[in-house]
Amino acid sequence: MLLHTVFAGLLVLASPAAQPGSAETFPDFSAWKEVVTKHISPGVLEDIAVNVVNYTAISKDVNFQSALDVLAKVDVRGFGRNETYAFYMNAYNILAVAMIIHHPCTSSSVFRSCSSIKSIKDIGSVFHSVWSMDAGIVAGQNRSLQSIEDFLRKPSPFLEDARLHACIVCASISCPNVRQEPYSAETLDDQMTDQMKSFLANTKKGMSLDRSSNTLTLSPIFEWFEEDFVKASGSVKKFVSRFISPDDASFVLSNDVTVDHFDYDWNVNGHPPCVC
Repeated sequence: MLLHTVFAGLLVLASPAAQPGSAETFPDFSAWKEVVTKHISPGVLEDIAVNVVNYTAISKDVNFQSALDVLAKVDVRGFGRNETYAFYMNAYNILAVAMIIHHPCTSSSVFRSCSSIKSIKDIGSVFHSVWSMDAGIVAGQNRSLQSIEDFLRKPSPFLEDARLHACIVCASISCPNVRQEPYSAETLDDQMTDQMKSFLANTKKGMSLDRSSNTLTLSPIFEWFEEDFVKASGSVKKFVSRFISPDDASFVLSNDVTVDHFDYDWNVNGHPPCVC
């Protein structure tokens, strides 16, 4: 009996308990998976291929509130690099959708008018932009979209992964597409690479290469966050070349191509659920 007790005690000591925020306690994003598989679908808006978000349907889906609840209750202490990136990229995308759902209309007391917002930027004001507004509770704290993006760019103690810029979606047509699955720690590297490749393959908002004029047209994201891509690969062109066809990469790197940028379409990537 004594030996049995000692052996059992040793088993308990040898079995590591899941710690707060460890890989073993990574949150269940199955509710978000239900939302993105049911209510986001490939389409075209303003002549740009985009994963169209059905905000009205999402606003009525109990799974969306469940996804918000998941974000609020997570303890992120002890998360590794992959858990950190997967969690906060999911958080950004869920809260960007929430901003459209919670602020779908714009109104004027002066003109007594009410209409649907056209852009996520219509939600803020000149004094308080949408990016700095409280977007929701993440790991027990009110967070803005800007604060989450800033953290992902400098995710201490981890190094930044510039591929994140193809993974977080600002609810706009020219943003990278909302992925139709949650990010997970186990498949993160493949998911981030796939997002960047898919974004650059979109010739209306990601990348277009005109060999006749030696012009490489890129999303303004590569201009806004140039320092991130330079830090990752030495230059924007070198970074982009990692995610395009070998033939295109060879052309970009071996020719004196001029880099230009698309106009950014800030219109919402779906119809806001405005009821005035």
